Amino acid sequence: MDKLTEEHLDEHHRLDHRSSYYFQPFKSAQSWVVQRYPSTGLQTVNTQTFGPVFEHPKKTRLWGFAPDYLRRVTNILEEGSFTTGIPVDALAVWLYKSADIGSVSTYDELVEQFFSEYKITETEKERLFSARMMDNVLSYGAAFSSEPLGMTAITRELPSPPDAKAEGGRTIRSLRLSNAAPAREMELDFGQRLSIITGDNGLGKSFLLDFAWWAATGSWAEREALPLLDDPAVIPEVEYALSGISGRVTSYKSKFDRKSFSWVRPKEAMTVEAIAVFSRADGSFAFADPVRGRYNRKILTSNSLSAQELWNGRPGTIEGLIRDWVKWQMSADRKTFDQFAAVLKRLSPEDLGTLTPGPSVRIPDEPRDIPTIQHRYGTVPVTHASSGVQRVLLLAYLIIWCWQEHELVAKQMGEAPLRRMMVIVDELEAHLHPKWQRIVLPALMSVGDLLSSDLALQMIAATHSPMILASMEATFDRSIDVLYHLYGVGPTVRLEDIPFVKYGDASGWLTSPLFGLRHARSREAEEAIEKAKALQLEDDPSPEAVASISERLKSQLANDDKFWPRWLYFAEQHGVKI
Repeated sequence: MDKLTEEHLDEHHRLDHRSSYYFQPFKSAQSWVVQRYPSTGLQTVNTQTFGPVFEHPKKTRLWGFAPDYLRRVTNILEEGSFTTGIPVDALAVWLYKSADIGSVSTYDELVEQFFSEYKITETEKERLFSARMMDNVLSYGAAFSSEPLGMTAITRELPSPPDAKAEGGRTIRSLRLSNAAPAREMELDFGQRLSIITGDNGLGKSFLLDFAWWAATGSWAEREALPLLDDPAVIPEVEYALSGISGRVTSYKSKFDRKSFSWVRPKEAMTVEAIAVFSRADGSFAFADPVRGRYNRKILTSNSLSAQELWNGRPGTIEGLIRDWVKWQMSADRKTFDQFAAVLKRLSPEDLGTLTPGPSVRIPDEPRDIPTIQHRYGTVPVTHASSGVQRVLLLAYLIIWCWQEHELVAKQMGEAPLRRMMVIVDELEAHLHPKWQRIVLPALMSVGDLLSSDLALQMIAATHSPMILASMEATFDRSIDVLYHLYGVGPTVRLEDIPFVKYGDASGWLTSPLFGLRHARSREAEEAIEKAKALQLEDDPSPEAVASISERLKSQLANDDKFWPRWLYFAEQHGVKI
């Protein structure tokens, strides 16, 4: 029973992703209840207030309704002066507040959808749900929206939950795009620790990450993102919010100026108080540091690096991995190099074994000493390492470089180092084998403690990989992590915040709503199985048709495919032996 109520509260009452508390909209002395409420407060309600309604043998986990549960429920409600019954339209509005309700456009239709989905009987309707109240509060025309309702707007109107204070300085809290993206409206509340965005190609994942970077740092990683420009009368807008050290949320709005063909950022707009790193899908990178930015404005206005610049350096900005690696390795103070080696070890894949920095070497036609990387299959110059190893080396190097440069400048300026880092990674799985994909995200999220014991990390990642999502099943925390799905609905695109569900193996994720495959097989095998299922539904399938489908299945499915037992029985029942 506790598990059922917890799942219900997670789905309908967890509004603020900064908090582990549940919001409850009913008349009560407090607006927020603690995470353990299902096993404490609600358990008390179940066992004491509504105890007579249930059959619950002592010291067991068995629960059931008493045969005359309706009479008992109504008696309890009447004792509590709730003689008019439960206002079903208000309850339905709450339950469906962020759901796609299709063609429903009145309170009565919404109530009927509630009755149908929750299997409310006619007797229950009459005895429990007699009251209506919404028409007197808000007209149904004003209550329905054609776009999904984001929780950001709601939480701003509510008192803050008790534990909503942000760690460290300002962090990015939310992003809302209006007429600026593939969808007319997109709204995203970032997790305090992790935000994952997934969805099909071309729907706007990279677009969202570019805007998140701009909102957080005040600069574009490369080219400025362009909004929808099909209607001159429409003004594209971006609204974003930063959460401060006290938990206070400050919002800013920016509009696209067609004359200058750019986004006009408010003069008072602030940036996150965090070291920021961005690994982009095209192999380029970006960085930002507000402390170094106060020392050198160039850090904020020229922060994009190509992969080649990260390897070989950019004069006046960065020495590059090849020179810095050798310098750190040869330094008498090996603190930075030891941190770099520790990060590489944390990010190492199980098939290659631990990635360990080796001795530098000289190679033909190369005047510099070239670092090497050691793994299970030998020692390789980093310039000749695989694409996957090179991408991880560059990301690890940029994180370490940003941190050690930040510490140096903070010390020179007499300031304490920041205690927050933001890492954005697009196409997290790019160039990585599935064995590496299933460890890379948890590993990246844990590198903060290798740099400083009190460094909090906020990560935003876009991925197409079921292995990346499966890797988070053990550690995903709904109080500080969020999962978003971009999907197409006809010619439009929508972004939805969805609960993180454990689907188990990669095939479970592939057939989940996030990826939408009917079967985790080849397209030809999927079509053959769907043909077979359709034949099984026919009233009198012919042996010839069964034999034909059987041959098609044999050509597409493995001998141990789990569909075979079901089909073999069906085929034999219709005179076909396989």
